[in-house]
Amino acid sequence: MEGNSTLLELRAILENATVGILFSKNRHLVRANPLCAQMFGYTAEEMVGLTGRTLYPSDEIYESVGREAGPALAAGQPFRAELDMVRKDGSCFRCRLSAKAVNPLRPQAGTIWIMEDVTADYQTEQLVRNALAEHQMIFDNAAVGIMYVEDRMVVRCNRKLEEIFGYGTGEMLGLSTRQLHPSQESFDDLGNRARDPIRRGEVFSTECGARRKDGRCFWVRITGHRAPHAGERFDVVWIFEDVTQRREAEEALRRAKDELEQRVLERTNELTVTNQQLQKEIFERVQAEQRIWHVAHHDALTGLPNRTLLHDRLEQALAQALRDNHRVGVMFLDLDRFKSINDTLGHPVGDELLKQVAGRIEAAVRAVDTVSRLGGDEFIVILRELAGPDDAVLVAEKIVQTLAMPINAVGHELCVTPSIGISIFPDDGLEALQLMKNADTAMYHAKARGRNNFQFFAPRMNEEATRFFRLEHQLRHALDVGELVLHYQPQLRITETAVCGFEALVRWQHPESGLMPPAEFVPVAEETGLILPLGEWVLGEALRQNRLWQEAGYPQLPVSVNLSPRQFRQRGLVELVRCLLEDTGQPARLLELEITETSLMHDVDEALDTLRELSAMGVRLAIDDFGIGYSSLNHLKRFPVHRLKIDRSFVSDLGEDWGDAAIVSAIVSLARALNLETLAEGVESSAQVQTLLSYGCTRFQGNYFSVPLPASEAELLFRSPAKVA
Repeated sequence: MEGNSTLLELRAILENATVGILFSKNRHLVRANPLCAQMFGYTAEEMVGLTGRTLYPSDEIYESVGREAGPALAAGQPFRAELDMVRKDGSCFRCRLSAKAVNPLRPQAGTIWIMEDVTADYQTEQLVRNALAEHQMIFDNAAVGIMYVEDRMVVRCNRKLEEIFGYGTGEMLGLSTRQLHPSQESFDDLGNRARDPIRRGEVFSTECGARRKDGRCFWVRITGHRAPHAGERFDVVWIFEDVTQRREAEEALRRAKDELEQRVLERTNELTVTNQQLQKEIFERVQAEQRIWHVAHHDALTGLPNRTLLHDRLEQALAQALRDNHRVGVMFLDLDRFKSINDTLGHPVGDELLKQVAGRIEAAVRAVDTVSRLGGDEFIVILRELAGPDDAVLVAEKIVQTLAMPINAVGHELCVTPSIGISIFPDDGLEALQLMKNADTAMYHAKARGRNNFQFFAPRMNEEATRFFRLEHQLRHALDVGELVLHYQPQLRITETAVCGFEALVRWQHPESGLMPPAEFVPVAEETGLILPLGEWVLGEALRQNRLWQEAGYPQLPVSVNLSPRQFRQRGLVELVRCLLEDTGQPARLLELEITETSLMHDVDEALDTLRELSAMGVRLAIDDFGIGYSSLNHLKRFPVHRLKIDRSFVSDLGEDWGDAAIVSAIVSLARALNLETLAEGVESSAQVQTLLSYGCTRFQGNYFSVPLPASEAELLFRSPAKVA
């Protein structure tokens, strides 16, 4: 009787339990209470004998539960999980599971499963999560800065606030709000004004000064309200808006209003003035507005139209030309070597020069044309109503002529020349920016053709510009991968019929174009700054090759290396030469550096210091292309050089041009008087050799003796000297 009573009690518990209870053995359902059967859409009898897999939506979930529950149950531990389960009709619901083995030591004894349908709670939780995600998205992407502050310390803020104050992501967390104020007084004042209203639950709003991370001050509008659950702490949610532009505009309006009110007051006090005085005031006001407009649309230095007014006038000129079937010319003008004037004589002289140049250009064009200064030494000229390109030629020639006359700027007599590029509407473009770009391209071609000239735009110029940039990229690659090589041209001393040195000349073994001479890529290197790493490589490679020749037992001969103007003026040149000599183990006397006259005369004092340091090291120095520059005898005698190289342009016509012969004879005599060596470049014939010998020049270099050779071929000249006359 007692057993029956216990059984009845257990049955009552199962049938009236508020959770689903399931008993399983060997992964089959043995018994389920009514609530469990109802939960899965079965009757209690239908559930008996079903496999556990029947209650799960997929094999993967079923197997996963088995893998996780098995070890826990075997260890006598309860297993708990929350996952989707499937009803008899195939629909799913969210179920919270709790299981425990009847006897962990006998798994076959079965498992008790407690199940709760938590679908509603799960859905509610998902809604809450989605709402939180939406709130976070709104917070992160708000158009205003939002900051949560606890005891005046930043606890949380959005990205917009970091942008407003100039901080990086996360940098503001933990920051004292004092750092956002321009002063301690501002910080204290805001706290005193905001504390009581916010603690009363009111919304506090004001505008005040603020400070960015970099120290700059600006204006913000802030709105604060007490944070939920703040308790007794002063926790506030602040919203920030940058109102600097509006404040500045309002301040400008206020000043304008104050000024206007003051003027109205003054006018009120002057009611007795005559109509003439009133007309004078109106006239002055118009003039003031015109001055303001002029300042906004004209260059402050020259008074010429600035870029804004230039574009407006060019658009008008193009529209009129389109209606009337006229042409419009756009001239891009740049002053040659203007930077050297600024650097050597100072900006006041440069500014005065620019003003006088602007006046001369304006005088050279018609009243309907526009002369504009873009900045620096760049000018744009708009030529309206042209019949054809010849009209533009006349104007360009007139500008070149008028600028050819010397200009007196702050006591300095200066000569300045222009490089001019010209594009024509509609031939070279239909839009203002395209015409200006093409004129700019043509101007660079004018510079490339020797400066002090003008060039019309042609489509090939864009192709050449494209080739220039492609060549620059390829040259950078060539420096990295070792496509550059050196050839060596011997220098001979006729008195001994022997090679007395080599000049190292760079070549580019281009993968597509083959062996490329320096004339094709050195100008690109000069223009882009690649001449510095290129020149350093040439210098180092020449010294390394000379060392290899010496190690092979050949005589010690000096090797000559050209220094470009930019290379000669670079900082640290002397130290670079010293390091390369040390790295290659070469004595300084076996290195000769060739420098052009132009490089030496750019800054005589600085050049003299560099030459003296190099000479003190023992490096030989030569002036290259002597005779075509503009060095004076006074400077020449100060330079510690050892050799003058007579430029090939004088040697080529020797015997045919008496002027060249006189110059060569004078150079040799000058060098002898200064105790300097001379070497003639570009010697191509026996007649040239004989003439040079008659003048006393005994050192030669040129294709008559040998073309520049690769190192492997040049070393043969040590054994068998090049032919001589």
